[in-house]
Amino acid sequence: MNKKPALIAALVGAVLSVVLVVALITPKAGQVRAKQKEIVTAQQDQASLQAQLEQLQAAAKDAPKDRKRLSVLKAQVPPTADLPGLIRLLNTTADRSGVDFQTVSPGQPSASGTYSVIPVQVTVVGGFFAVDQYLYLLETLPRVSKVISVVLAPGPSGAPQLSMNITADFFTTDTSAGPGSVPGGNQPVAPAPSPAPTTTPGG
Repeated sequence: MNKKPALIAALVGAVLSVVLVVALITPKAGQVRAKQKEIVTAQQDQASLQAQLEQLQAAAKDAPKDRKRLSVLKAQVPPTADLPGLIRLLNTTADRSGVDFQTVSPGQPSASGTYSVIPVQVTVVGGFFAVDQYLYLLETLPRVSKVISVVLAPGPSGAPQLSMNITADFFTTDTSAGPGSVPGGNQPVAPAPSPAPTTTPGG
């Protein structure tokens, strides 16, 4: 009996079986690999989202502290020049230190980058320790100041009374706080015709 046809048929059947298996398995294997890539991507996205969530939770936890810091900074460098408030602050400081508040002369604000500088000249009269205390309080005001110069001279009543003339800079985040500006608007308008007046308390 010739077994060759049977052998050929068996081989053909085996080949067809292999081809069939490959045809069925290969797409499934590709789908499995694609799903594995999707899983890895999803895991990476989840890790990124988890990190963002933790950052947001930390920010929410620190929000009250941040608001408090912003409130302090807003008081130190206010959004407007607020010259009346500044004059009251300097006058109150004079009362606290025991000096006689003579004059305050605010100059025109000038823009400097992201803020404006307000030059102010202040004259007070008092004893040595009183004027020294005033100078200390001026450097530690709730509103940030930078003392540029201090000039001492005998007071109107003579020694030991002193007259102290201080030139200091105050600041505002309003970069349009100069002549003719709209306070807090940051949009300059027509120039002002005259400089800021000298203010004498009680006058």
